[in-house]
Amino acid sequence: MLDKVMIRGLKCPCIIGIWEWERQVRQELQIDLDLLLDTGKAAASDDFDFTVSYAAVSELVISKCADSQFQLIEALATYLVDAVFEKFPLIESLRLEIKKPGAVPEADYVGIELQRSR
Repeated sequence: MLDKVMIRGLKCPCIIGIWEWERQVRQELQIDLDLLLDTGKAAASDDFDFTVSYAAVSELVISKCADSQFQLIEALATYLVDAVFEKFPLIESLRLEIKKPGAVPEADYVGIELQRSR
């Protein structure tokens, strides 16, 4: 059985979008992650080596967003999922949601959600 480590409302400034004005400014995306892994060993031993650091995952996602310049959030989302899987082998499955506030004036945000397993 897999357990879930959650990260909610991670603020990630990046260049994202297809319009020229979007390519000139950093927009703040909000990212939610559900990281599925077996935390049984970590719980039984109280040993950090058997779990995943939500701080390290957050730092990776923020860094990857800051360095990227995708046009589509679909491309950014796939890039982030791949980066998380590559760096954190204990994660067996994940859900990543990207929210882009302000893209549609009548909506709180638009976004995408990906669910992937190894």
